[in-house]
Amino acid sequence: MTNERAFIHPREFPLDRIFMTQAEVMRRNPQRLEFLQVESILHCDLAANLIVGHRKVRADEFWVHGHLPGRPLLPGVMMCETLAQVASIHAHLELKLQENVFMGFGALDKVRFRAAVAPPCDLWVAGKILKASARRPYFSWGGQLLREDGFIVAEAEIVGVGM
Repeated sequence: MTNERAFIHPREFPLDRIFMTQAEVMRRNPQRLEFLQVESILHCDLAANLIVGHRKVRADEFWVHGHLPGRPLLPGVMMCETLAQVASIHAHLELKLQENVFMGFGALDKVRFRAAVAPPCDLWVAGKILKASARRPYFSWGGQLLREDGFIVAEAEIVGVGM
């Protein structure tokens, strides 16, 4: 099952072709431990305004036993956090921000959850900057979370601001 509105198809972005490692992601995003949601950045093409990230959903994550017992489902808030973390990396690269600039949530709009996600699985995150300013810094970003078959499981517009 695929979705015609998807920015990408995951098969075009293999998990072993990495643009930015998790260690490089962590130099720009301060999230650690359970809140680090990005495994790697697979692709970034600033001219084409496209970034593709990877999130591995593991069966031993902190939420698995409580959301929901016997049928673990990745919480929507974690899907939104995953989108926001990839959006932050895209903003850092596009706006050429210093690594220590923290891009925090400013708003979350047009959120849609289209399918449940159960561990273990891999998710691709694809997104495009809709508007940005290096002066503030500020950005608006449209992103999608996709399964391996190309189906969009969640999408949202993220607004980020430098803090």
